[in-house]
Amino acid sequence: MPPYIPGHPPGIRLPLARYLPPVPAGVAASWLEGHIPPEGLVLDPFGAAPWLDIEIARAGYRLLVAANNPITRFLLQVLATPPGLDELQAALAALAVARKGEERLEPHILSLYHTTCDHCAATISAQAFVWEKDAPAPYARLYRCPHCETEGEFPANEADKANAARFAAPGPHHARALERVLPLHDPDRAHVEAALRLYPPRALYALFTLINKLDGLPLTPYRRTLLAALLLAAFDRANALWPHPAARARPKQLSLPPRYLEHNLWMALEESIQTWHWPDQPATPLTVLPTPDAFAGAAEPGPGGITLFQGRFKDLLPALTPTSIAAVLTAIPRPNPAFWTLSALWGGWLWGPEAVGPFRSVLRRRRYGWGWHTAALHAVLRPLARCLAKDTPLFALLPETEPGLLAASLLAADMSGLQLAGLATRGAERQTQITWRAAPPAAAPPRSRQQRIQIARTAARRILQQRGEPTPYIFLQAAALRDLAQKQTLTLPDQRPGEAYTAVRDLCEQAFTYRGGFLRYGGSPHSPEAGRWWVESPANVQPPLADRVESKLLAYLSQHPASTLAEVDAAMCAAFPGLLTPEHELVCACLDSYGQPDAAGRYRLREQEQPEQRAADVAEMQAILLEVGERLGYRTQAGPGVVWSSPSGEIARFVIRSSAVLGEIVYQNRPLPRWAFIVVPGSRANLVAYKLRHDPRLAQAVEGRWRFLKFRLLRRLAEIPLLTRETLDEQFSLDPLTYESPQMRLL
Repeated sequence: MPPYIPGHPPGIRLPLARYLPPVPAGVAASWLEGHIPPEGLVLDPFGAAPWLDIEIARAGYRLLVAANNPITRFLLQVLATPPGLDELQAALAALAVARKGEERLEPHILSLYHTTCDHCAATISAQAFVWEKDAPAPYARLYRCPHCETEGEFPANEADKANAARFAAPGPHHARALERVLPLHDPDRAHVEAALRLYPPRALYALFTLINKLDGLPLTPYRRTLLAALLLAAFDRANALWPHPAARARPKQLSLPPRYLEHNLWMALEESIQTWHWPDQPATPLTVLPTPDAFAGAAEPGPGGITLFQGRFKDLLPALTPTSIAAVLTAIPRPNPAFWTLSALWGGWLWGPEAVGPFRSVLRRRRYGWGWHTAALHAVLRPLARCLAKDTPLFALLPETEPGLLAASLLAADMSGLQLAGLATRGAERQTQITWRAAPPAAAPPRSRQQRIQIARTAARRILQQRGEPTPYIFLQAAALRDLAQKQTLTLPDQRPGEAYTAVRDLCEQAFTYRGGFLRYGGSPHSPEAGRWWVESPANVQPPLADRVESKLLAYLSQHPASTLAEVDAAMCAAFPGLLTPEHELVCACLDSYGQPDAAGRYRLREQEQPEQRAADVAEMQAILLEVGERLGYRTQAGPGVVWSSPSGEIARFVIRSSAVLGEIVYQNRPLPRWAFIVVPGSRANLVAYKLRHDPRLAQAVEGRWRFLKFRLLRRLAEIPLLTRETLDEQFSLDPLTYESPQMRLL
């Protein structure tokens, strides 16, 4: 099973990033390097992640992209050759000095957001106004006064409310916003009307004042493109899909938050300059394919170049031959009615109705069920599979993975004749990587529904046994669908995509039950995705995955000093591939527990983590416990740990460990005395706390039975001359476990 490729954050602010698939950087280049020769042609049939396409080309590969969405196409075209800061500033300056009546455009737009500073009474332009959903006026404003430097959130005054009320009635700019997308009598016009409700009336006035002025300016084509890019970012800042207080919102539906921000549009234009400016990024050659037939000769991309087809993949198919595509690499999109509808809106605003083209169909649909999405993916993957040569690899990224998206993707590929070759997922990051190969479907014996349920149940039990710890639902589902696909029984003959999705969803619900041998920690009977799943009778269960990752990481760091976090993470993913992929936060917690970074960010084992030093520490802890126990009048016994006894029996048991590997200790069911302690180094405490937070079975086995002591606390106890039995319990509680996520610090 191929390992998960970790990747890393892009490190660059991406335009419209809150709508685009959050694909980690570096994954595509790493996969291609191990699978495809540089001269091979790579195909992206969805074109949903522009930065992914640019990464493929910058890795030196030839790339063909089909993109039906006019906005993602535009993003790819602009980002392929990132504009310079001076070019963006000059473009905005050309717009700023254009005239609106007797004044320049910049002060006119800023005046729409005028307010009064509460501290110095100066007239200033607010950064944003805060609205409650369906309210007639804003209730607050955000500003930073350039005169007295007062900043923050302040109640809206009567002048603010009156100023907003001036735009309440639909005006010519509202009509213009409709006409730029669809003509007057178009039946889809009502859907555009619905989308426009996301825009405060003042924002529409400001936007179409800018758009109308842009249409009339004598600009070079390149400068017009740069202004379109800046306006596109402003289109997004202008809508009401910005909750307040601020949240990391990734809008999926066209619904207003209870409280939202109305941003200052000119300030949004100024801020968007930094979004589009990517310093030190090289240009990527890009050719726009005028027609599918043009994909030949000069239209084919050279090494490190992109050919962009502006349309649906099915329209490009006739130009492709089975030998022309070396690999398919793509991000599979998930349904996003908000972005798709806004893309149609924005495309019309920038380039007119003709630019929207067939993409306008998204305006009619408001709900995209997973059955529908299965059919939509199948409509692309089935003809794709037929045009690929045998064994051509298809590597797909599923960002924002959830059970519906995973099932839809696997089902659509299976029904298209693609053979599943690899499946790896990181549950907490919601990132999944799937490898298929083009292959004719193999004949398989028919299976009854009960046999299919048993295959799914056995696969889910096996992955729980392999992981050795309670696991989120997505791993059970992935294991079940993977085994069904590999046994050619994931879908049935003559089954429609939507029917296949419903059947598999119901099959998993029937397979993963208490009667089927499963338990659940937390969650709800109405949602299988909540909580963590476990086996009722944990026979043949491997040690907890977290314990094995800790041990493997310690061994790796001992053998590979001066390793970066990325190197350690990749090594752990390789050691635990597929559905055993460890969470990034666990890798960070283990590395933080044992490693010490140098100035270059390379990790070595801490001096105190050397085996000889830890052996000495364990011996020291044993000696301290023996000495303290004897001082308190207990009978002491040394063995694997230390036991304190009195005439009435065992009083305390201490298990000393230099690691945070706990499973072999806590899952023993033998009776424990009043005091049962696991003694660990202080540097292991955060890792122990991580495991207790993420493993409810472990936490349950520890609760009320085991407590934790740190080496440093025992050393302090040994130095207390008047330590008594009466104060001992209080002393044991002085240094409890706490958890602090190491992820941000280590990244």
